[in-house]
Amino acid sequence: MSEIIGKKRSKKRGKSKNKEFMDAALDAFIRDQSLKKWNEVEGLRSGAEIDSLEAVKSSSNFFEKGIYGNIWKSWWENDVIKDNSENKEHLFAKIENAVRGAVLEERELRINQSDSLLEDSFEYKEFIARQMEHLLHEAGGDIEDEIY
Repeated sequence: MSEIIGKKRSKKRGKSKNKEFMDAALDAFIRDQSLKKWNEVEGLRSGAEIDSLEAVKSSSNFFEKGIYGNIWKSWWENDVIKDNSENKEHLFAKIENAVRGAVLEERELRINQSDSLLEDSFEYKEFIARQMEHLLHEAGGDIEDEIY
C-alpha cells in the first residue's frame, strides 16, 4: 500500500510570497502617489492656465508628508523642477522617479530611526484598504457564486 503524502508548504516559500505581495503593493503605492501628483500638476496647468514649469513649481509642497516633507521636496526639485520639459510623457516619468526616490528614502529613514514603518502609515493603509475594497467589489459576484 502506498501512502498519500500531503504537500507541505515550506516556511521559506510562504515568506517569499509575502515579500512578493509587499513589493507589488509598494510599487502600486508609488504609482498611486505619482498619479496623484500628476493629476495635481495637470489640474494646475489646465485650470489655472499656467505652463508646465509653473505648475510643477506650484506642486512642490508636501505638507501632508509631515516630517518627511523635506525629503519629498528635495526629490521633486531635483528630478522634476530642475529638468522640466514640455513633453507630458517625460514629465510623468520624472514625477514617478521623484516619488519612487522619496518613498524609498522615507521608508529607509523610518526603519533607521525606529519610527513607525511606511507600511503602518495612514496613507499607505488607506491605499491598501481602497485597493482591497476594489478587488473584493470586482470579485463579489464570483465569491457569492462559490458560497452558494
